[in-house]
Amino acid sequence: MQTIRWYLSALFALGGTLASAQSYSLEQLINKALTNNYSVQTARLDEVKTEAQIAEVKANARPQVSLAGDYRRYIKIPGQVIPASAFGGPEGAYTAVAFGLPYNLSTTVQATQQLFNQSLLIATKAAKASRDLSALQTQKTKEDVAYNVSATYYNLQTTAQQIAFLRTNLASTERLIRITDLRRQNQLVQGIDVDRLQVSKLSSQTQIESLQSTYIQLLNNLKYLTGTPQTDSLFVATAIEETIPVAPSNEYTINRTDLQLIDQQKIINSLQQQNIKAGFTPTVSAYGVANSSVYAIGGDNSYIKNLPGYWVGLQLNWSVFDGLARKARLSQNRIDTQKLDVQNRQIRESISMDIANARNKFLVEQTNLSTNRGQVALAEKVYTQTQLQFKEGTVDITEVVQAETALRDAQNNYLTTLVNLRTAELDWKRATGSLINR
Repeated sequence: MQTIRWYLSALFALGGTLASAQSYSLEQLINKALTNNYSVQTARLDEVKTEAQIAEVKANARPQVSLAGDYRRYIKIPGQVIPASAFGGPEGAYTAVAFGLPYNLSTTVQATQQLFNQSLLIATKAAKASRDLSALQTQKTKEDVAYNVSATYYNLQTTAQQIAFLRTNLASTERLIRITDLRRQNQLVQGIDVDRLQVSKLSSQTQIESLQSTYIQLLNNLKYLTGTPQTDSLFVATAIEETIPVAPSNEYTINRTDLQLIDQQKIINSLQQQNIKAGFTPTVSAYGVANSSVYAIGGDNSYIKNLPGYWVGLQLNWSVFDGLARKARLSQNRIDTQKLDVQNRQIRESISMDIANARNKFLVEQTNLSTNRGQVALAEKVYTQTQLQFKEGTVDITEVVQAETALRDAQNNYLTTLVNLRTAELDWKRATGSLINR
């Protein structure tokens, strides 16, 4: 009887893969994905962008310097209406006069420093909280990538081993065809017996071709998840580890990134609420101005004069009434906080459900694995004995084909159960937040 371990250690060589080529383990694939996956790279760039946003907020607390220039060439100098008595005219009369020169150049340098701005202080805290939120979002992306890589890896292993089983069964069928054809020539069996075996052979070949196509798709998906170019080769260890994972315990610690994201978002919402309330308080800033104004006129009586000016001051800004806009924003913020509370409860219920389902699936598949392992061994024994009986002429070819089909089903059931067990462990780790090291 061929042992199950011999099957599971069979190397699947697709498309001429060299046996000497390095094969990636699941851990190596996950590490590769956490470095090269495009979603992870995008998440890291978002972290870098967050740092730039923090720097932008901090910059608002530093002195701000501006330079402004204005040049004017008056075609006609604008006039003003003044009392005529100012120039010795009669009382009650007015006259229009134009002051100034046609050429004007003004340059102003102004420096401003915030002295008190409650919103700016809160915005700085919110920017730092955004840094933690961005880091958690990157962690969540990594966990999703690690799960997808693991699930794809297990499916690929199953497909590879199904092909290995089918190839072994196909080789056995081809031997039977040769024996049966020889017996047909000696008129010990009918020609239809050979035809039935040929049908079984074609069925196995068709399944192998279909599974090979599935294998290529899964391998290409792994390339995409690990950031490997589709044109590059990727060799994956296809032997399924038979070691049964430890069953989930009743005591566990939940370290879900989803919950941490909600908590961090609540912190940011609280800071946003404080920022809205800070809009009711005035802001105070100091400023200094250096101004230079040049007036000139051309022609025979040309004249140019520079008049500098310097001053410092304090500026108070206070939005006394904004049409109740801040009140409306506060109402929206409180609703957002309530939504986060609902999402928190929803996620906790989802976690409880996922943990219960994963544990139940694990225990069921653990039992099924032992049963299916015995079925494979029994199916192998029946298939081997049926082949011997066929050679001795005590059974017909129909029983051989049925025994082969039963063996194939038992092998597939065993592989499916083994992978389901690994998937249950994977689901458990994701539910408890222990999928990857933090």
